[in-house]
Amino acid sequence: MQIATVFSRFWRDRLNWELSDSEVALFFAILAEINRTRGENNNLLESKISIGTPKLELLAGMSRAEVYRARNRLKQYGLIDFVSGKGKKKYATYFLGDEFKKVSHIDIESETVNKVSQYETENATVSETVSVTLPETVSETRYKNIEYREENKENKREYIVPQQVEGPPQTPYQKIIELYHTYCPSLPKVRVLNETRKKYIRARWKEHPDLKFWENYFKSVEESDFLTGRANYGNRNPFIADLEWLMRPNNFAKVIEGKYKNRTETKKEEDFYITFPEGFKT
Repeated sequence: MQIATVFSRFWRDRLNWELSDSEVALFFAILAEINRTRGENNNLLESKISIGTPKLELLAGMSRAEVYRARNRLKQYGLIDFVSGKGKKKYATYFLGDEFKKVSHIDIESETVNKVSQYETENATVSETVSVTLPETVSETRYKNIEYREENKENKREYIVPQQVEGPPQTPYQKIIELYHTYCPSLPKVRVLNETRKKYIRARWKEHPDLKFWENYFKSVEESDFLTGRANYGNRNPFIADLEWLMRPNNFAKVIEGKYKNRTETKKEEDFYITFPEGFKT
Protein backbone atom coordinates (compact mmCIF):
# COMPACT_ATOMS: atom_id res chain seq x y z
CA MET A 1 0.00 0.00 0.00
CA GLN A 2 1.27 3.48 -0.84
CA ILE A 3 1.83 5.72 2.19
CA ALA A 4 0.68 8.63 0.03
CA THR A 5 -2.69 6.93 -0.39
CA VAL A 6 -3.05 6.58 3.36
CA PHE A 7 -1.97 10.18 3.83
CA SER A 8 -4.49 11.45 1.27
CA ARG A 9 -7.36 9.35 2.64
CA PHE A 10 -6.70 10.42 6.21
CA TRP A 11 -6.37 14.08 5.29
CA ARG A 12 -9.58 14.00 3.26
CA ASP A 13 -11.76 12.27 5.85
CA ARG A 14 -10.24 13.44 9.16
CA LEU A 15 -13.19 15.73 10.02
CA ASN A 16 -15.67 12.87 9.67
CA TRP A 17 -13.83 11.07 12.47
CA GLU A 18 -13.84 14.22 14.66
CA LEU A 19 -10.29 13.59 15.81
CA SER A 20 -8.59 15.68 18.47
CA ASP A 21 -5.22 17.37 17.97
CA SER A 22 -3.53 14.65 20.02
CA GLU A 23 -5.06 11.88 17.90
CA VAL A 24 -3.97 13.56 14.65
CA ALA A 25 -0.43 14.07 15.96
CA LEU A 26 -0.13 10.45 17.10
CA PHE A 27 -1.43 9.09 13.80
CA PHE A 28 1.14 11.05 11.79
CA ALA A 29 3.92 10.04 14.18
CA ILE A 30 3.07 6.34 13.66
CA LEU A 31 2.68 6.82 9.89
CA ALA A 32 6.04 8.58 9.63
CA GLU A 33 7.75 5.78 11.60
CA ILE A 34 6.19 3.11 9.39
CA ASN A 35 7.39 4.97 6.32
CA ARG A 36 10.90 5.42 7.75
CA THR A 37 11.13 1.70 8.55
CA ARG A 38 10.06 0.84 5.00
CA GLY A 39 12.85 2.97 3.61
CA GLU A 40 15.50 1.57 5.92
CA ASN A 41 14.50 -2.05 5.24
CA ASN A 42 13.89 -1.44 1.52
CA ASN A 43 10.47 -3.01 1.98
CA LEU A 44 7.64 -0.95 0.55
CA LEU A 45 5.06 -3.50 1.75
CA GLU A 46 5.94 -3.01 5.42
CA SER A 47 2.92 -1.61 7.30
CA LYS A 48 3.83 -2.08 10.96
CA ILE A 49 6.37 -0.87 13.49
CA SER A 50 7.48 -1.84 16.99
CA ILE A 51 8.09 1.28 19.04
CA GLY A 52 8.23 2.19 22.70
CA THR A 53 5.80 4.59 24.30
CA PRO A 54 8.57 7.05 25.40
CA LYS A 55 9.60 7.51 21.77
CA LEU A 56 5.99 8.10 20.70
CA GLU A 57 5.69 10.69 23.45
CA LEU A 58 8.66 12.58 21.96
CA LEU A 59 7.52 12.24 18.33
CA ALA A 60 3.95 13.37 19.01
CA GLY A 61 4.74 15.84 21.83
CA MET A 62 2.34 14.14 24.22
CA SER A 63 2.29 12.64 27.69
CA ARG A 64 2.05 8.88 28.22
CA ALA A 65 -1.58 9.13 29.29
CA GLU A 66 -2.39 11.14 26.15
CA VAL A 67 -0.66 8.53 23.97
CA TYR A 68 -2.73 5.75 25.52
CA ARG A 69 -5.99 7.67 25.11
CA ALA A 70 -5.21 8.74 21.55
CA ARG A 71 -4.16 5.27 20.34
CA ASN A 72 -7.32 3.73 21.78
CA ARG A 73 -9.43 6.25 19.91
CA LEU A 74 -7.52 5.70 16.66
CA LYS A 75 -8.03 1.95 17.04
CA GLN A 76 -11.73 2.48 17.72
CA TYR A 77 -12.08 4.32 14.39
CA GLY A 78 -10.12 1.62 12.53
CA LEU A 79 -7.25 3.97 11.69
CA ILE A 80 -4.61 1.90 13.50
CA ASP A 81 -4.34 -1.36 15.38
CA PHE A 82 -1.76 -2.37 17.95
CA VAL A 83 -0.54 -5.19 20.17
CA SER A 84 0.71 -4.05 23.57
CA GLY A 85 4.29 -4.91 24.47
CA LYS A 86 5.02 -7.36 27.26
CA GLY A 87 8.06 -6.94 29.46
CA LYS A 88 11.11 -4.72 29.28
CA LYS A 89 12.24 -3.66 25.79
CA LYS A 90 9.38 -5.57 24.23
CA TYR A 91 7.68 -2.67 22.54
CA ALA A 92 4.11 -2.38 21.33
CA THR A 93 3.55 -3.15 17.64
CA TYR A 94 1.43 -0.73 15.60
CA PHE A 95 -0.36 -1.51 12.31
CA LEU A 96 -2.45 0.53 9.92
CA GLY A 97 -6.10 -0.17 10.67
CA ASP A 98 -8.95 -1.64 8.65
CA GLU A 99 -9.89 1.77 7.27
CA PHE A 100 -6.68 1.69 5.17
CA LYS A 101 -6.38 -2.05 4.52
CA LYS A 102 -9.48 -1.94 2.32
CA VAL A 103 -8.36 1.13 0.34
CA SER A 104 -7.13 0.15 -3.13
CA HIS A 105 -6.99 3.50 -4.87
CA ILE A 106 -7.81 7.07 -3.94
CA ASP A 107 -7.40 10.18 -6.06
CA ILE A 108 -4.58 12.32 -4.73
CA GLU A 109 -4.31 16.06 -5.15
CA SER A 110 -1.85 17.08 -7.87
CA GLU A 111 0.70 18.55 -5.50
CA THR A 112 0.83 15.37 -3.39
CA VAL A 113 1.08 13.18 -6.54
CA ASN A 114 4.06 15.16 -7.79
CA LYS A 115 5.91 14.86 -4.49
CA VAL A 116 5.23 11.14 -4.15
CA SER A 117 6.20 10.39 -7.76
CA GLN A 118 9.47 12.23 -7.33
CA TYR A 119 10.49 10.25 -4.25
CA GLU A 120 9.29 6.88 -5.58
CA THR A 121 11.20 7.39 -8.84
CA GLU A 122 14.38 7.87 -6.86
CA ASN A 123 13.57 4.76 -4.72
CA ALA A 124 13.19 7.11 -1.76
CA THR A 125 10.52 7.22 0.93
CA VAL A 126 8.01 9.98 1.60
CA SER A 127 9.21 10.38 5.17
CA GLU A 128 10.60 13.81 4.36
CA THR A 129 7.25 14.90 2.96
CA VAL A 130 5.47 13.67 6.08
CA SER A 131 7.97 15.21 8.48
CA VAL A 132 7.84 18.57 6.71
CA THR A 133 4.04 18.72 6.57
CA LEU A 134 3.36 17.23 10.02
CA PRO A 135 3.56 20.50 12.03
CA GLU A 136 1.47 22.23 9.36
CA THR A 137 -1.07 19.43 9.33
CA VAL A 138 -1.56 19.34 13.09
CA SER A 139 -1.94 23.11 13.22
CA GLU A 140 -4.40 23.19 10.32
CA THR A 141 -6.37 20.30 11.79
CA ARG A 142 -6.58 22.09 15.14
CA TYR A 143 -8.33 25.10 13.63
CA LYS A 144 -10.51 23.11 11.23
CA ASN A 145 -11.61 20.75 13.98
CA ILE A 146 -12.43 23.73 16.19
CA GLU A 147 -14.51 25.29 13.41
CA TYR A 148 -16.23 21.97 12.73
CA ARG A 149 -17.08 21.39 16.39
CA GLU A 150 -18.23 24.96 16.93
CA GLU A 151 -20.54 24.58 13.92
CA ASN A 152 -21.93 21.37 15.38
CA LYS A 153 -22.44 23.10 18.73
CA GLU A 154 -24.44 25.84 17.02
CA ASN A 155 -26.57 23.25 15.24
CA LYS A 156 -27.19 21.33 18.44
CA ARG A 157 -28.23 24.48 20.29
CA GLU A 158 -31.23 24.78 17.97
CA TYR A 159 -32.67 21.58 19.43
CA ILE A 160 -32.02 22.33 23.10
CA VAL A 161 -35.24 22.88 25.05
CA PRO A 162 -34.66 25.16 28.05
CA GLN A 163 -35.52 23.46 31.31
CA GLN A 164 -38.15 25.06 33.47
CA VAL A 165 -36.79 25.99 36.89
CA GLU A 166 -39.39 25.63 39.57
CA GLY A 167 -39.68 28.32 42.22
CA PRO A 168 -42.25 30.20 44.23
CA PRO A 169 -45.17 31.59 42.20
CA GLN A 170 -45.08 35.24 41.25
CA THR A 171 -45.93 37.43 44.21
CA PRO A 172 -49.71 38.20 44.18
CA TYR A 173 -49.49 41.66 45.78
CA GLN A 174 -53.08 42.62 45.04
CA LYS A 175 -54.54 39.34 46.28
CA ILE A 176 -52.64 39.58 49.58
CA ILE A 177 -53.86 43.15 50.07
CA GLU A 178 -57.42 42.01 49.38
CA LEU A 179 -57.08 39.29 52.05
CA TYR A 180 -55.73 41.89 54.47
CA HIS A 181 -58.69 44.19 53.83
CA THR A 182 -61.19 41.31 54.09
CA TYR A 183 -59.94 39.71 57.32
CA CYS A 184 -58.46 42.75 59.09
CA PRO A 185 -61.28 45.33 58.87
CA SER A 186 -60.06 46.99 62.09
CA LEU A 187 -56.68 47.92 60.60
CA PRO A 188 -55.84 50.85 58.29
CA LYS A 189 -56.54 50.37 54.60
CA VAL A 190 -53.64 50.15 52.16
CA ARG A 191 -53.71 53.27 49.99
CA VAL A 192 -50.20 53.13 48.50
CA LEU A 193 -48.20 50.09 47.38
CA ASN A 194 -44.66 51.45 47.25
CA GLU A 195 -41.37 49.59 46.69
CA THR A 196 -40.69 49.20 50.41
CA ARG A 197 -44.01 47.47 51.00
CA LYS A 198 -43.54 45.33 47.88
CA LYS A 199 -40.15 44.24 49.19
CA TYR A 200 -41.61 43.05 52.51
CA ILE A 201 -44.60 41.32 50.88
CA ARG A 202 -42.34 39.62 48.34
CA ALA A 203 -39.96 38.34 51.05
CA ARG A 204 -42.78 36.92 53.19
CA TRP A 205 -44.43 35.36 50.13
CA LYS A 206 -41.22 33.48 49.30
CA GLU A 207 -41.34 32.03 52.82
CA HIS A 208 -45.05 31.13 52.61
CA PRO A 209 -46.29 30.97 48.98
CA ASP A 210 -49.81 29.90 49.94
CA LEU A 211 -52.87 32.20 49.96
CA LYS A 212 -54.59 29.99 52.55
CA PHE A 213 -51.71 30.69 54.91
CA TRP A 214 -52.25 34.46 54.53
CA GLU A 215 -55.97 34.14 55.04
CA ASN A 216 -55.37 32.42 58.39
CA TYR A 217 -52.58 34.84 59.27
CA PHE A 218 -54.77 37.90 58.84
CA LYS A 219 -57.63 36.22 60.75
CA SER A 220 -55.30 35.71 63.72
CA VAL A 221 -54.24 39.36 63.54
CA GLU A 222 -57.86 40.56 63.67
CA GLU A 223 -58.45 38.44 66.78
CA SER A 224 -55.66 40.26 68.67
CA ASP A 225 -56.88 43.16 70.85
CA PHE A 226 -53.37 44.61 70.93
CA LEU A 227 -52.81 44.64 67.14
CA THR A 228 -56.26 46.08 66.38
CA GLY A 229 -56.16 48.83 69.03
CA ARG A 230 -58.92 47.34 71.16
CA ALA A 231 -56.69 46.94 74.23
CA ASN A 232 -57.34 49.53 76.96
CA TYR A 233 -54.19 51.27 78.19
CA GLY A 234 -55.83 54.14 80.08
CA ASN A 235 -54.71 57.53 78.81
CA ARG A 236 -52.30 56.10 76.26
CA ASN A 237 -53.29 55.88 72.62
CA PRO A 238 -53.72 52.25 71.58
CA PHE A 239 -51.34 50.69 69.08
CA ILE A 240 -52.79 49.71 65.69
CA ALA A 241 -50.80 47.58 63.25
CA ASP A 242 -50.87 48.05 59.49
CA LEU A 243 -49.90 45.83 56.54
CA GLU A 244 -46.30 47.06 56.31
CA TRP A 245 -45.78 46.51 60.05
CA LEU A 246 -47.23 43.00 59.81
CA MET A 247 -44.89 42.15 56.91
CA ARG A 248 -41.64 43.25 58.56
CA PRO A 249 -39.61 40.14 59.45
CA ASN A 250 -39.32 40.67 63.21
CA ASN A 251 -42.97 41.63 63.64
CA PHE A 252 -44.10 38.77 61.41
CA ALA A 253 -42.18 36.26 63.56
CA LYS A 254 -43.70 37.65 66.76
CA VAL A 255 -47.24 37.40 65.38
CA ILE A 256 -46.61 33.82 64.25
CA GLU A 257 -45.21 32.92 67.68
CA GLY A 258 -48.33 34.24 69.41
CA LYS A 259 -46.75 37.22 71.19
CA TYR A 260 -49.82 39.42 70.50
CA LYS A 261 -52.51 36.86 71.16
CA ASN A 262 -55.08 37.84 73.79
CA ARG A 263 -54.16 36.52 77.24
CA THR A 264 -56.70 34.93 79.59
CA GLU A 265 -56.72 35.47 83.33
CA THR A 266 -55.08 32.09 83.89
CA LYS A 267 -52.27 32.97 81.47
CA LYS A 268 -51.67 29.41 80.42
CA GLU A 269 -48.55 28.86 78.40
CA GLU A 270 -50.47 27.71 75.33
CA ASP A 271 -52.40 31.00 75.32
CA PHE A 272 -49.27 32.85 74.26
CA TYR A 273 -49.37 31.13 70.85
CA ILE A 274 -51.76 31.54 67.97
CA THR A 275 -54.02 28.58 67.36
CA PHE A 276 -54.51 28.41 63.63
CA PRO A 277 -57.37 26.58 61.93
CA GLU A 278 -56.77 23.09 60.51
CA GLY A 279 -54.63 23.14 57.38
CA PHE A 280 -52.73 26.24 58.45
CA LYS A 281 -48.99 26.02 57.59
CA THR A 282 -46.24 27.88 59.42
